[in-house]
Amino acid sequence: MAIQYLTSKVSKHPSILVIASFALIDIIGTLLLLLPWMHVKDISPLDAIFTATSAVCVTGLTVVNTASAFTPLGQLVIMLLMEIGGLGVMTFSVLFAIALKRDIGFSSRFVVQEGFLHMRVPNINNVVKMIIFYALWVEILTTLALTVFFSKKFPVEEAFFYACFHSVSAFCNAGFSTFPTGLTPFKENWGVCLTIMIAILLGNSGFSVFYELKEKILKREKRPFSLHLKLTLIVHLGLIIFGTVAILFTEANGILKDFSPLNKLLVASFHSVSARTAGFNTIAISDLTEDSLYILIILMFIGACPGSTGGGIKTTTISLLFVAAISRIRGFTKAVAFEKTIPEEAVQKATALFILSIVTLFIAHALMMFAGPNLPFRASHSEFLAYLFETVSGLGTVGLSVGITNNLGDFGKIIMILIMFIGRVGLLSFVSVLTMAGKTPKSYHYPSENIMIG
Repeated sequence: MAIQYLTSKVSKHPSILVIASFALIDIIGTLLLLLPWMHVKDISPLDAIFTATSAVCVTGLTVVNTASAFTPLGQLVIMLLMEIGGLGVMTFSVLFAIALKRDIGFSSRFVVQEGFLHMRVPNINNVVKMIIFYALWVEILTTLALTVFFSKKFPVEEAFFYACFHSVSAFCNAGFSTFPTGLTPFKENWGVCLTIMIAILLGNSGFSVFYELKEKILKREKRPFSLHLKLTLIVHLGLIIFGTVAILFTEANGILKDFSPLNKLLVASFHSVSARTAGFNTIAISDLTEDSLYILIILMFIGACPGSTGGGIKTTTISLLFVAAISRIRGFTKAVAFEKTIPEEAVQKATALFILSIVTLFIAHALMMFAGPNLPFRASHSEFLAYLFETVSGLGTVGLSVGITNNLGDFGKIIMILIMFIGRVGLLSFVSVLTMAGKTPKSYHYPSENIMIG
């Protein structure tokens, strides 16, 4: 009886829709990629599900080369999986319901509302239409710009397809490329790099930021910007500057040594932006110093802004933790920023997400280490850092790699598939299903008792 009750409650939880919908699209994508006309050479079922998961979870890690392993039709399937994964399966389900003039269930409305906006809106249908409109226009403009740049090296038809694929990959922060060596041939091409960077930022800055700016500009609202927007943009811009300066410093005598000053800035800023959480690279990540890899790990772990196509623990999570700590130092009993009190529930959610992400990262990294060869430290050749980088990249749905993805065994691939799926669907989605976070709060409290801290 208890099991039936729990099953009934879980099946009705909005988060189960997210998990189930992503899993279903993942399975469909895998089956499509296994069709004979989707790939140039035989591909194993495990490699197919790895690719499909990486695409629908907008990660970009690959165990087979996208350019040489898949036909144009197979690459088109990957592009569609990126689009669906980036904007969210429930967004498209709501859109289809609108097109068919059907009622939209509460769970679907709740998932879209919670996934994209920090404020309540009267009509979720208009929000969904605006999300699709925003995404399509960014991708169309990005495609047109990239077609111009790519057409200097390829026939117009090829250039257009490459541009379309990379525009979706950039906006959805997926990191897939149809070029055999990725974007490395364009490392000093300002047109290509800046276009990709802008598309990445428009995708990972969050729809809620775009929505609030639109309301402010078009409707000329006089009320001040929300605390959400202020914290989001401050951390967002701060991390871009931090990453750029740090990479310039750590690679001054490294891979950037022979670049001109302006191209050094281009390469450093590109990878600072891409590490959160697009996964494109214009230089070989394995050629970076360990200091630079450490900087990228930090950027990948934090990731994008909430309500975006990117992953990671999100900018607001890290900002809330800092705000809460600084507020306590200043003598406030609650988190305070810009003369606003942040609800305790938000701080607790950020803390829970941070802790769960750290625990998941440690477990996944340990399993990845166990899956690899057990070598003495002096013979490991940075094995620990390589697997840590790969694990953070998967959990943050980034896609950058130091080159070990292709050499993963079956067990390592399965671990990475799970990591990417958890990273995209979100740890809180899983936890809210298991703990039934949405149930009625307890009306009683237990006696309090103090413990020592520090």
